[in-house]
Amino acid sequence: MKTHLQLLVPATCVVAMLVSGCASTAGSIHPVAPLKESTKLTAFSNLSVEVQTGGGVTLSPIDKERISRLIVDTIKKKEPNRFAGINPPTAAPSTLHASINVTRYDKGNAFARFMLAGLGQMHIDAHVVLSDQATQDTLGRYEVTKTFAWGGIYGVATRIDDVEEGFANAVAALILGTEER
Repeated sequence: MKTHLQLLVPATCVVAMLVSGCASTAGSIHPVAPLKESTKLTAFSNLSVEVQTGGGVTLSPIDKERISRLIVDTIKKKEPNRFAGINPPTAAPSTLHASINVTRYDKGNAFARFMLAGLGQMHIDAHVVLSDQATQDTLGRYEVTKTFAWGGIYGVATRIDDVEEGFANAVAALILGTEER
């Protein structure tokens, strides 16, 4: 005869597997000044990605580099041949510049998430500005947000790196022009 614990552990594992994509699902994109009708992101053959901080947020250079690399890797995974060059060492013609200004970066509290869903939430928010690097013309401004608030074992097991993946998915969709409008 199985005990309640023997039944609970497999059930918990199944639930965790079913919801495991939530932390890495794309964040939300909110247009502040959407692309002009005549703007075609596919006209740019190169990409420059810059991650900065603002609003009192402090990220180490390693954190900024990790987020930038995650965005670039996501773009390469989704559309490997989209850009001829990404973050070239010297200015290249026809370059789309994506400036990601992180305004909120909160790792939350794993213990609080374990105790109750909604407590100890993780957040990443940023202002994203797309511009033509050659002319410095702003093409569009957006707010990108990613929040994770699940509780229990899944909440404890989820790390900020998992949430960064969802944030990078949203920024990549924005740069590629594939975001839901």
